[in-house]
Amino acid sequence: MRNTAKKPLASLLPLLIGLSLVLGACGEASPTARPTTTTAASATTSNPATTAATATTITAVTTAADPTTLAATTAIPATTAVPTTAAPTTAAASAAPTTIAAVANPVGATWAKESVCYEVFVRSFYDSNGDGKGDLNGLIAKLDYINDGQVGSTKSLGANCIWLMPVTASPSYHGYDTTDYYKVNPDYGTNDDFKKFMAEAHKRGIHVLIDLVLNHTSNQHEWFKAAAADPKSPYRDYYIFSETDPGYAGPEGAPAWFKNPSGPGYYYAAFDSALPDLNYKNPAVTKQAQDVTRFWLQEMGVDGFRLDAIKHLIEDGAANQVDTPQTHDWLRDFRKFYTGIKKDAFTVGEVFAPSSLKEYYPDQLDYYFEFNVAQGMVNSANRGINTFVGQIKIADTNWPVQRYASFLTNHDQTRIGTVVGGDVNKLKLAATELLTTPGLPFIYYGEELGMQGAKPDPNIRTPMQWTSDPATGGFTTGQPYKALQSDTAKINVGTEDADTASLLNLYRALIRLRRSNVALAQGSFLTTNTSYGVVAYLRQSGAETVLVVLNTTDEAKTDLQISVDKSDLPPGQYSPAELLAVNTDGKTTLAPLTVGPGGAFTDYAPVASLPARSAYIIAVKK
Repeated sequence: MRNTAKKPLASLLPLLIGLSLVLGACGEASPTARPTTTTAASATTSNPATTAATATTITAVTTAADPTTLAATTAIPATTAVPTTAAPTTAAASAAPTTIAAVANPVGATWAKESVCYEVFVRSFYDSNGDGKGDLNGLIAKLDYINDGQVGSTKSLGANCIWLMPVTASPSYHGYDTTDYYKVNPDYGTNDDFKKFMAEAHKRGIHVLIDLVLNHTSNQHEWFKAAAADPKSPYRDYYIFSETDPGYAGPEGAPAWFKNPSGPGYYYAAFDSALPDLNYKNPAVTKQAQDVTRFWLQEMGVDGFRLDAIKHLIEDGAANQVDTPQTHDWLRDFRKFYTGIKKDAFTVGEVFAPSSLKEYYPDQLDYYFEFNVAQGMVNSANRGINTFVGQIKIADTNWPVQRYASFLTNHDQTRIGTVVGGDVNKLKLAATELLTTPGLPFIYYGEELGMQGAKPDPNIRTPMQWTSDPATGGFTTGQPYKALQSDTAKINVGTEDADTASLLNLYRALIRLRRSNVALAQGSFLTTNTSYGVVAYLRQSGAETVLVVLNTTDEAKTDLQISVDKSDLPPGQYSPAELLAVNTDGKTTLAPLTVGPGGAFTDYAPVASLPARSAYIIAVKK
């Protein structure tokens, strides 16, 4: 989510990657949504001494709604599940295991271990009816571009997982503020269109994840409208209301308490006034989340979820608004619930707080996005600062069995194409790093083309560039809802598809290689000692060993010295073979490799010269 109130914090983040990371999780809130009140001033000037006192006036926390009173007090549309009394699902004090190593990998979705995921913003992918907005039928029409179902296809990306940004009904362009969890956004089509999409995706071997936004709803949701209008409504406890203004800011320093526009009191909204937080201390809200989860897994057939803003789920006063013990307990119980519905359901979460990410393993969600690794890879490709290797080693130490999601940039960040100034060689290097290192890789739509876009958010979510038409980019037969990037004439699928040396065709080759090579998909990660500016690492699984060598500088390297003190390679003579070369002058004869006791080798130079911004992916075989 893009929270405009968080902009001042951007300057505190490392600037090495040259992009503006967003600390929230969902889409940009409507600029007209924030009511005119004095809340912002009071929230930003409150002090801790007064916060404790005012926080005691918060009224919505503990009681489940009484279903017998709902029909009489509020009229909720039939498409929205009716609240029911539910026993509390949050464990009182379930403690996480003391060590991750002692816990078996609980991930039931074994497909995730050898997958590559593609993030799609439906509104911007492909328009099937000429109204200028992407839709589900358009996505179906372009599924073969993502994966045509043919093993080893050279005309398809080969990604076998799609993450859809929000697809439920919403008043905004981005959809992170739902008004109905059970209804597909009419701009995208119908629930039946979604089911058709699921059938077509599964026919091609594609697993589908949808964005599940549980932290908050739209302020236009019927629940919130009922809660705001009547302090005695059972929906009041679906949200966090206070009779008086508690006066403290949100977790990122932005206003968090807003005057109720429909009656007395104030309500809590960590991201924006248009996105009121749900109250998961109320068991009835948990029951609603479970019903929504069951609906999408069973009725709509999805394979899992990307969970948005999960560290914000349950607050405990001004001092504890994120990463609370109650949030961890809730997620543990949520995991038991969704795996009980569908044992191989998969979840990936966003926790933009690397220092606290370890608290979310091993028994909550399956995977989490690794922002430090992503930042490191962008730094490496753009400026030759190779911190990503160290970050991967940390992740492999802290997270169980490489259970994290890797990526370069996403829908909340300035696109990597803009970060590197459109330099295709840098983009190829970044793609190589992403697809030859551990983790479950996610590719943001258009990233495989080098699409550009800088913040604010709408400018990094522009329509997909299918053709060289500068006005429509082949995205629509009508007027695009949002202007395309200015480089559409040269950066597009049609042009790059015809160029064997294009970024698009490199992505296709890298994904094909990763999904066919168990060492790249699931293997261990061993760094080597190298000369300055060169990165090399071994990926190994069973008898398969791959050596990846990258020159991240803008100068050719003629003094390669790759050494390993210890590895799993048996001693002996090896005849390395090129699997893929990136930014080189063609196939090169690779030097033989001598491995000594303990799998050690010293000062290995596979090639005499390693061109600037280039890479070799090498099979190490006898």
